[in-house]
Amino acid sequence: MSTAPPGVSKFDFFRTFVLPALLVFLVPVLAWLLFWAAESHLDAVLRGEVLAAIDADNSLSAQDRAAATNLFSSRPFSALVTDPQFTAMVSPEAQFQYAVFRWMLRLSWFSIAAGITVFALAGIAVLFSLRSPRAQYISLAASWHVLRSFVIMQAIVQGILLTALSFWATVFFFDAYYPKIVLLAGLGSLAVVAAVVKAIFRSPQPMPAVEGALLPRAQAASLWGKLEQLCARVGTSPPDQIVAGIDDNFFVTEMPLTVRDQTVVGKTLFVSLPLLKQMRSEEAAAVLAHEMAHFSGADTLYSRKISPLLQRYGHYLEALHEGVGRPIYHFMACFRALFELSLGKISRERELRADRIAAETVSAHDAASALLRTASYSLFRAQVEQELFADDQALDVVGVADRLETGFEGFAASFASRQGIGSLESSHPFDSHPPLAQRWSALGVPADAANFQALLAVPADGAWYHDIDDAPALERDLWQAYEARFRDLHRDSLAYRYLPATPEERAVVERAFPPLTFESKRGHLVLDCLGIQAGDWPDPVEFREIVGCRMNGSVLAIDIDRNGKRTRKVKTGHFKPNNHALMQEFQRYYGRYLTAVDYRTRVAAAADDASEQQ
Repeated sequence: MSTAPPGVSKFDFFRTFVLPALLVFLVPVLAWLLFWAAESHLDAVLRGEVLAAIDADNSLSAQDRAAATNLFSSRPFSALVTDPQFTAMVSPEAQFQYAVFRWMLRLSWFSIAAGITVFALAGIAVLFSLRSPRAQYISLAASWHVLRSFVIMQAIVQGILLTALSFWATVFFFDAYYPKIVLLAGLGSLAVVAAVVKAIFRSPQPMPAVEGALLPRAQAASLWGKLEQLCARVGTSPPDQIVAGIDDNFFVTEMPLTVRDQTVVGKTLFVSLPLLKQMRSEEAAAVLAHEMAHFSGADTLYSRKISPLLQRYGHYLEALHEGVGRPIYHFMACFRALFELSLGKISRERELRADRIAAETVSAHDAASALLRTASYSLFRAQVEQELFADDQALDVVGVADRLETGFEGFAASFASRQGIGSLESSHPFDSHPPLAQRWSALGVPADAANFQALLAVPADGAWYHDIDDAPALERDLWQAYEARFRDLHRDSLAYRYLPATPEERAVVERAFPPLTFESKRGHLVLDCLGIQAGDWPDPVEFREIVGCRMNGSVLAIDIDRNGKRTRKVKTGHFKPNNHALMQEFQRYYGRYLTAVDYRTRVAAAADDASEQQ
């Protein structure tokens, strides 16, 4: 079995996750080396002073001198000062230094030992999690509690060590210390601890929202009846609710969802209306048998339990990502990647199990055909939407639904002869799926172009689609809302593509970037999608003329190329209290211009490449 996620080599996994995880030992190892060296140095200094005093003490007999010399030569002062009998032999300053060194060495060893222990425990937990979904949940829950405690402990301990290092390293090597360095190390460490504590009490993310409509039994009595019969054959109870939408997938979940501002709990089945319309009755039955099999295997139950743990894990990674917490972040990220291996393995196993149950309930042929039809439809929809979104003209009519309705049959015919179909995966909002080739192989269906073409050549009857009352009206309403959002998003994107050359293009850009005026007692400043104009300038500066800009204190200096390089200045302090807003908007407007320039450059390069190929 591979020890790296699919598509990632063992070396890449080691370099990307394991090697950075070892940085968690960097601070404690450096601290141990420094304080061991400092303690040894102090031991040598004090030993030399005492031995010199013994040699100079004429009151000692030869025997006492030999005994004293042997005592202080064989035992370091760092060990002797812990005995009250010898404590008075060193100054209070040396006693304090020994105490600091002793505790820093202890904390270093504790941090290193804890890292090794947790490394081993988490590794064992990951191996155990590969056994089953239940084992995965138990191991992840247990590991989460261990890792959470580990992170808090390491954040505190390494913060103390880092602050101590920032002081004693300069004292030891340069016989001086720098308060600013110590302050920065201390504040950085406190910031990490504060971020971790904040992550503990961070509220969970809101429930995922699903675009669709609930299908009560009265509206889809025939579909509910057929689904209950299918559930009886699969050996599971039917879902608590069905949601109909226009996404290009089917899925089940036990996570709470928001559907049209209504919260639903329990077992939910999502069905895709456009996909149901493009399927034969047996294909739809195979898909739904597959989804119901996830209920029978408690897959959705464990997904609901595991999801909050992964969410909180993500909060911790986010809290540790910046600053001095990065070594601990890499340590946590390594085990998140290892658990991803477990999650992927179990997810693939349960998908293949659900495929097998669908084949037993309906047929392997129909299960394979449903997989192929779903994958081809998803690819076609993505292609249609990408082509529409790439259009540089505002879309009055989007027409995604009509294009899918009229073009899918022809696309499916050409799709069957494509290379690499087996590498495609079905889309899903909560889980990953194995590649189609692996799923067909498990079903015992030949994965070749002739078979693909035969499967897709059988026309759809949309039987399950027609089991929903007013399905066309419901689908039409969902598509209208979706296409309105698509049109708005596309229009907003045009603002980042245009270098407005016409009034129409400028109107599109100014919807997102309207002219802004900033007033001050010493004048005003106007910012629009073309450039900037300060009241004391003889003329505006267009963004296309700017070759550089920088902040010098409270002055924005803009270098322009207009018959020789010149500089225009904006004293932002004149625009208080709106000076920060002025700078933010200037960066946003100028950034929009640079994005549009980059887009136009790429479009021109692509056109040149296409022309050369022709």
